Amino acid sequence: MYARVRITSGVPEKVDDGIRHFRENVVASYKGVASFQGAYLLVNRKTGKVMGATLWDTEANMQATGKTSEQLRTAGSQVVAGTTPQPDEYEVVVQP
Repeated sequence: MYARVRITSGVPEKVDDGIRHFRENVVASYKGVASFQGAYLLVNRKTGKVMGATLWDTEANMQATGKTSEQLRTAGSQVVAGTTPQPDEYEVVVQP
C-alpha cells in the first residue's frame, strides 16, 4: 500500500471548513476509484495545521491520480486560507 501525504498550514478559524472539504471533495472524488484504499485527516485546531493522507493499492495507481490530487490540494489550501507544499509519497510498511 502507498500513501500520499500533504501538510497544510492554514488558520485555526478555517479548520472545520478544511474538514468539510476533505470529506466532501477529496474522499468523495476518490471513492469510485478502485485503487483507493482510504484516507485520513489529522488536524491541529490550535495552529490550523492540517495533514491529509490518501491510501492507494500500488505506487503506480497513486501516481496515476496526481493531476486530480493537485487540483484538490490547490482547492483545499484556499479553503483553509493556507499554503501546501508538494505532497510526499510513502510506502506503508506497518498497518493493523
